[in-house]
Amino acid sequence: MSDNPAKDFGAIADDYSFFERHATEAQEDVRAYAAELQGLLPATGVVRMLDFGCGTGGFTERFLDELRWPPERVALTLVEPVDAVRRQAIERLANRSETPIVESATLPAAGAGPFDLILANHVFYYVPNLRAELAKLVGSLAAGGVFVTAIAGRSNALIQIWIAAFRELGRDVPYNVAEDVERSLQELRADYAKRSVAYELAFEDSEANRMRILRFLLADYLPLLPQELLVGLFDQYACGGKIEIRTTSEHFVLRK
Repeated sequence: MSDNPAKDFGAIADDYSFFERHATEAQEDVRAYAAELQGLLPATGVVRMLDFGCGTGGFTERFLDELRWPPERVALTLVEPVDAVRRQAIERLANRSETPIVESATLPAAGAGPFDLILANHVFYYVPNLRAELAKLVGSLAAGGVFVTAIAGRSNALIQIWIAAFRELGRDVPYNVAEDVERSLQELRADYAKRSVAYELAFEDSEANRMRILRFLLADYLPLLPQELLVGLFDQYACGGKIEIRTTSEHFVLRK
């Protein structure tokens, strides 16, 4: 891990949107979360929920829809480091919370909450001081509270592109992956369950579309790398004029 591995999503927003439109990752993650939470939270009453790294709130909204939670069921806290993005989330989710949304750029140093549910969906890739952040999140759970997170591991097809790209630069991947999350949870002696969740990424095969995924994955590192090599990494997934990638992410569930 580098000391500052953050990636500028503003510069690659269109490429990330392309990934979202062509991947089943979000729908598979939200279904998996719903199944994982079955029976772990009270059937009635207000759920004090933190979405750590909420982005624009699109996944949060999808998550609440999947669980069929009305506004009176939710007291929502949002953590998102980019102010403009966080404002979008607050606007999007304003009518989904029983109480006014609590929002912050970071989790307070002393922790927050307590929360009945903490969601961190595909956000730990770019979080520095991973173990410390996980410790704060776990420490913010109420008694009986649940923490759920998804992150891809080294066997994931897109992480394999990271590995190949940064090997070409003569360095390790500067981002966290599922193995780093699991190692940190083990160091914290957290009691967690883990499972793999499958999803697909499929799009019309063209160099332009391959480059969209590469920009999403590599951002500012992309100009430093040989384009022909990276574009060729998709050849193994070519099928009938399309790129079809079937891979998995890892889900971790922790109950306090």
